[in-house]
Formats: sequence, C-alpha cells, structure tokens
Amino acid sequence: MHDTPLVIRQIGILCSELASDDTLKGLLDESGLPEDTWARIIMAVRRGETEELTPLLETLEDVAAAAGLDGVTVQTRAYQPLPATAPLLRTVSGWRCPHVRPCERLEIGADPRIERRCELTGDPLTWASVTSG
Repeated sequence: MHDTPLVIRQIGILCSELASDDTLKGLLDESGLPEDTWARIIMAVRRGETEELTPLLETLEDVAAAAGLDGVTVQTRAYQPLPATAPLLRTVSGWRCPHVRPCERLEIGADPRIERRCELTGDPLTWASVTSG
C-alpha cells in the first residue's frame, strides 16, 4: 500500500509534465482552463491543502481531455525489485519536492550544483540523500 495520497502523486506527475514540456501550461490555458486555476493549485500545494486540489486537478484533466491531450496528472508505474546482486547498503541522492505535502517528483543522480525548481510553484526543490539497508 502506498502512503502518499493520490492527489499528491498527481501533483508530482503534473510537475514533471510541466518540466518536460514548456508548452503544456500554455496549451491548457488556450484550451479553456479557468483563469485562476493555476494560482489556486499553487496556493493549495504550498499550504498542503490536499482537499482543495482534487476538484482543481479534475478541472485540469477535463480541459486536457477536451484539448486531446493525454492525462497530465496520471501515469502508470510499475514496481521493479533491485537485482539480487545489489549492495546491502545503498545511498541515493537527488532533488525532491519542497512542499508541506511533498509529491513524488524526484531527480535522482542529478547534479547537486544545479538547482532544480518545482515547475508548478517555482519553489526550489530540496536536495536529499537516503541510505537504505
């Protein structure tokens, strides 16, 4: 079972989609996204107000679907176990979401000297390291 609420995972997907396609926001705006939607999403993300995000993301998906765009807040992921030869202790470092209710956006193995930002709010991502084992 996953600990991160669905709406927070959706925000992570949206952030990644915006990071990979600098025309996406404009396409959604041109396709009829209500004018205050981005501001309301950003405010809810910064405050960690997940209950506010669900209807806003539904609106975003409806506009995306009407524009013929694939879902911008949904993605299929699959679990893949580490190979049996993986070391017992492993440290992973990278940039992660800085918000009160962090989404799942991670940039693992990225250069720590090049600051990354949330593509939704513009806030700087946080550098983190995790050791497992």
